[in-house]
Amino acid sequence: MTENFITVLQCCLSGVCAVATVENLLAIAVFAGTKKLRMKFYAFILNLALADLVFAIAAMLGTWIKTPVISACINATFAVSILTILAAAINRYLALSLMPPARYDSLVTGCRLVGVCIVLWCLGLGFCLLTSDADIKAVLNGVQYVGLSLAVCIVWVITALVYFLAFRKIKQYTPPLASAAAGTSANAERDQTRVQQTRRLLVVFVLILAVSFISWVPISVLRVIRFFDRPFGQSDNFQVYIWGSRLLYTLSTAINPLVYWWRLDSFREGFHSLFCRCVTKANPSEIEADLTTNDKTIAESGL
Repeated sequence: MTENFITVLQCCLSGVCAVATVENLLAIAVFAGTKKLRMKFYAFILNLALADLVFAIAAMLGTWIKTPVISACINATFAVSILTILAAAINRYLALSLMPPARYDSLVTGCRLVGVCIVLWCLGLGFCLLTSDADIKAVLNGVQYVGLSLAVCIVWVITALVYFLAFRKIKQYTPPLASAAAGTSANAERDQTRVQQTRRLLVVFVLILAVSFISWVPISVLRVIRFFDRPFGQSDNFQVYIWGSRLLYTLSTAINPLVYWWRLDSFREGFHSLFCRCVTKANPSEIEADLTTNDKTIAESGL
């Protein structure tokens, strides 16, 4: 009975991974194919979508194929995801702290953000290689599960604190940014637009942070329980709980693209422009209406 239930959970996890793969592929295509979205403002969202894509593919393969390489990819992309959310918080806080905006634009360039994303991937790969080493595992003897959960929890807390400070910055500095005291009305309008964009992007990442944290908690708690209660950690019921928690976390990679769609108007516009263009151009109701109008015009003119 337990084996059958685990098989059902594995099939559900594979299905969620397939949906997440398609969603994140579409998200990456929209960000890469839409000129309005090809800017440093959305660099970390694109990096997060890439991490979610690799995680979904690796998790789907790892459900049925057990290899160190796939496990390393899963751990690396998980680390990249949480580090990307933290980096986005720091980036938005700098955007609000470095005033006037020209200071931020000169310091934080597109090339430097790409470099930060590369560093995040290197950190993720280095971390998973370090923790997957057999000798290190033998020395730690299971302590890495508790240490990993504690480290990730600390990162979540720091990330939430930075987002709180960023929102506080917005609340405090919106009036001066929206005024014309900086010079011309064009500068005031630019500053107001930047504040609105920053607030919108912060809301997106806060939602992603909440979803990721809620989906991460169960598997982290189970790892700690396995360390302190070894017999329960080797039972069949524990395996059911583990697969259920993996399924819950994988759901976050499918929810993130829906958050992009919900909160980013530019993302929806880019999606419609890329994938719904043919529908917009060849709308049967519009064509029929145009033909009816033409027929009326011809009848009235007596032709």
